[in-house]
Amino acid sequence: MGNACEYTKAEDYEHMLNLRVNGSNKPRSATYGPIVQGWGTVDAFLLVLMPQEVDALVTEDWRIRKLKEFIDTHPQEACRSLDDVCKLLELPMSGRQARRLFKLLTGVGVRVYARNNRLTIAIKHLQRASTPIKAVAADLGFQNSRQFSRTFKEVLGLSPQEFRKAWSTRALGAGLERSA
Repeated sequence: MGNACEYTKAEDYEHMLNLRVNGSNKPRSATYGPIVQGWGTVDAFLLVLMPQEVDALVTEDWRIRKLKEFIDTHPQEACRSLDDVCKLLELPMSGRQARRLFKLLTGVGVRVYARNNRLTIAIKHLQRASTPIKAVAADLGFQNSRQFSRTFKEVLGLSPQEFRKAWSTRALGAGLERSA
């Protein structure tokens, strides 16, 4: 059983990402503004999206560590059936068991972790203006660029195009400040 600390961590995580409010899957719309800007730097935001801290419990369970490594190294494969992934990794557990254990030890579900991992990689790709958004979506295993844009906007509060524009404006402004 998870302790109260894990539950609070999961609640804070959802709150910070502007996800489910009062049990609803709809993002908050009371105040519009890119959620990224509230964190100051993209690196600070990425730490919220994909915390670098690894719980002691996760490092102790080799099955969850192996599953996290797979998700981190194969983001395009993360949308596969968890039963298939468990067979591929030769984990002695079903997909259902893997989901429950992953959530218990990390405080976040496998799908949310995989989605956030894919979006973290997408943010890094979008910071380079030369990478087309369609290519980013395809590289990360999204069915199409519409699904990618919808997911990106749902989690981050702005579309990939808006993010790229905000990033380039911010990077340009930072470059001008340094040269002055």
